[in-house]
Amino acid sequence: MSSRAMRWVLLTLTVAGVAAALATTGQSKPPESDGSTYTWTGAATLSVDVKPWGGGYVRSDPYLIDCPMACLRAFEPNREVKLTAYMTPGHTFKAWEGACAGQGNPCTIRVSGAMEVTAVLEGEYVPPSPPTGSVSPSLSVDVQAGDCDPQCFTMGFTGTGYNPNSAIDITFSYVTPDGGSGTDEDVVTSDAAGAWSVGYYENCEFDGTYSGPVVIDVAATDAQGASASTQVNGTCP
Repeated sequence: MSSRAMRWVLLTLTVAGVAAALATTGQSKPPESDGSTYTWTGAATLSVDVKPWGGGYVRSDPYLIDCPMACLRAFEPNREVKLTAYMTPGHTFKAWEGACAGQGNPCTIRVSGAMEVTAVLEGEYVPPSPPTGSVSPSLSVDVQAGDCDPQCFTMGFTGTGYNPNSAIDITFSYVTPDGGSGTDEDVVTSDAAGAWSVGYYENCEFDGTYSGPVVIDVAATDAQGASASTQVNGTCP
């Protein structure tokens, strides 16, 4: 027999031997790490649910369950499994129902037979604050004459369309007369709708007596970088 023929006979015997060995072991179970939904003879099953859907999700350790994506899995009987509920913004954990009832979050059980667990959550979904790129801030000013005691004129600033609940910095750059520039940090915080307002006054003290127009470029910037600008036109009597 040639060497090539002999190798072919050996390969044939090896495949046949493996087939015979598998036939004597019965139905085999999938490894836990493959995330399979299949079961096997004698396996215990664990079914998980989340109420309300959208309120959060439940993951298991070992990592086989990730509900609501993967909620039913098979385990070796008496296998210890830890379940942890994770909540979406606006929701809190209330209780477990089923095999985890009475435990806190996370819960630990030993799986046997067909077990069911439900994570009960409560609350309402709170969408995250929109990113800076989705806001369109605007800034306006209302200038009113005063009596120079000490308010020569007042400036009422109103901002809209900023990021919600964000600290506002205001920068003043004097154009006429040349009074330099400066920034007031964290002057005010926008509300849940991204709006805010704040007032200033000008006392017209520019290195001595000054009478005439006052022009100021003003920029208001929130903590996420959204910014808008306007110009103040006032008068020192």
